[in-house]
Amino acid sequence: MKPTINLYQQIAANKRKTVLILFGFGIFAVLLALALSAYFELPPVGTVAILSGMAVLMLLQYSMASSMVLRIAGARPARREEYPFIYHTVEGLAIAAGIPAPKCYIIDTPAINAFATGRNPQEGVVALTTGLIQRLNNEEIEGVIAHEIAHIRNYDIRLATIAIAFVGIVAVIRDLFVRSLWFGGGRSKGRSKNDRNRGPGIFIAIGLIFIILAPIFSRLLQLALSRRREYAADSTAAWLTRNPQGLANALRKIAIDPYPLRQATESTASLYIVNPLNKLSMAANSFSTHPPIEKRIELLEQLAYKY
Repeated sequence: MKPTINLYQQIAANKRKTVLILFGFGIFAVLLALALSAYFELPPVGTVAILSGMAVLMLLQYSMASSMVLRIAGARPARREEYPFIYHTVEGLAIAAGIPAPKCYIIDTPAINAFATGRNPQEGVVALTTGLIQRLNNEEIEGVIAHEIAHIRNYDIRLATIAIAFVGIVAVIRDLFVRSLWFGGGRSKGRSKNDRNRGPGIFIAIGLIFIILAPIFSRLLQLALSRRREYAADSTAAWLTRNPQGLANALRKIAIDPYPLRQATESTASLYIVNPLNKLSMAANSFSTHPPIEKRIELLEQLAYKY
């Protein structure tokens, strides 16, 4: 039985989305560099310098995103002798998915959750909480690991890494605007009073609009990337394990888990199998990075009749 979603088409679609995201970010960065240059009254070479700085920052954010995510989560490498079942399950599912076995990490918390990270399957990482390992049965753990393996297999983690890097650089640029507005930067002493009042006012308005829209834009980016890939990962996990009910039962337990995942942040929440910052057990939330758990369980149980 093949998954309802064509995996090769999903991978190709994710690669196309990566190109589109980078293209969109490039346009956004150019417009923002022009606004900054005008606000600070920089010559054309200043615009080039700002764009170069953005590019370098983006590359640094992208290259370090995975290690940063693991550090933020407080994840530590899992020892094979301590978690033999986890290692065997990860290795077996990786073989089934046709990818190298991801590294295994552990997050010490009673909360039930997990995530995958890495820029490609060769650098894939699966991180599980101790609460998940202790409070789920083997079938449920296998379902969760299969879901994370699916993210790696479908190149979702590359998209997620780009999204995190993008959100990071937006935050940095937004801070530059805030500082410039606070300290009144970009004003020219040699200009007339009318020019000084007219020019800065326009760019202050642009800065304020950016401050308002930047977080919304980055949030919408994560929404667009996250929801569809969660459904695809659930479907792929069902195909890998031939047991959709295992993941469905795991999602039920995660939905009613009372323990908060304090290690999660706004930038990393979209990586987890269930958003730990906005975990509405059976209710839809239009501003969540994840689709409603109820809907995910329903689709998995429909798949269960096919296996």
